[in-house]
Amino acid sequence: MDAKRKNVLISLTTALIVGWWLYGQLTAWPTLETEALGRLLVKAIGVSIVVHIVSAIVIAIVAGIIWGKVDKDVTDERDAAIELYVMRLILVIFSAGMVITFGLMGWQQLGANAALLYIVVAMYLANIAGDLLKLFWYR
Repeated sequence: MDAKRKNVLISLTTALIVGWWLYGQLTAWPTLETEALGRLLVKAIGVSIVVHIVSAIVIAIVAGIIWGKVDKDVTDERDAAIELYVMRLILVIFSAGMVITFGLMGWQQLGANAALLYIVVAMYLANIAGDLLKLFWYR
């Protein structure tokens, strides 16, 4: 396994675990007060950092056991082009989520707390889609 795939796998694992944790925390999200929602999102940042560290260690160990030595990270023009494609995809998905959220807020169909959650969800979906695109290009 090369270093790029390993890093993408770590990022994807982190996003999926934190998304799952956040979904479990939001059982009563329509009734969350703004202060409680802010605390929850700050906790999500802390959980994300811890999960990223733990998943990096676990994936490095598992990759070392299964595939042996991890190849060196070599960056070239192809990697820059892949990063550009991924950033474009992330931007499009996140921007679409923001526009939809602001549109729903403009039509008074969405409260401020729900809008904040939708923006965070759009961010996570964009990150997951970007990681999946990286895995596709690095295959």
